[in-house]
Amino acid sequence: MKHKLQRARSLSTGDWGILAEAWLTLSWIDFVVSFLPYRWWKSWLGTPRDTGSDTAPGSSHDINRLVRLLDAAANHHPRKPTCLRRSLGLKRLLGRRGIASVLRIGVNKDNTKINAHAWVECGGIVINDAPAVASQYALLPVLTEELLQRIEGPSVESV
Repeated sequence: MKHKLQRARSLSTGDWGILAEAWLTLSWIDFVVSFLPYRWWKSWLGTPRDTGSDTAPGSSHDINRLVRLLDAAANHHPRKPTCLRRSLGLKRLLGRRGIASVLRIGVNKDNTKINAHAWVECGGIVINDAPAVASQYALLPVLTEELLQRIEGPSVESV
């Protein structure tokens, strides 16, 4: 407990602002993903053309700071955010600062169980997980409107 208080005291005013922003962003994302249809938030996942290689004026120090503060917010959130919610939150925090990023979703099979995982990359580098995570999962393509229509059939809006 003493260690946590010392760390909290060492945060700058700016860090406290980012921590509050991260906590509120995670709350909003949790609500939206839990209660609204996928079509309302699918654009948050990005597009197939996103590469994240055009990282804007964000230094690795700034990016690491955002990752650290979002993790702290997630660890103190009443509903523990999943990797998808954390990654969506980080992607939004980075985007608000003009830092390009890509949300990746991958799957793998462990005996009889299929696992899914989400992470964020900037310039092709994994920033919120172990660097080797990308090699442990097969990447899923981003679901485009065309692909969704082929899977689900035409939507009511397009008829």
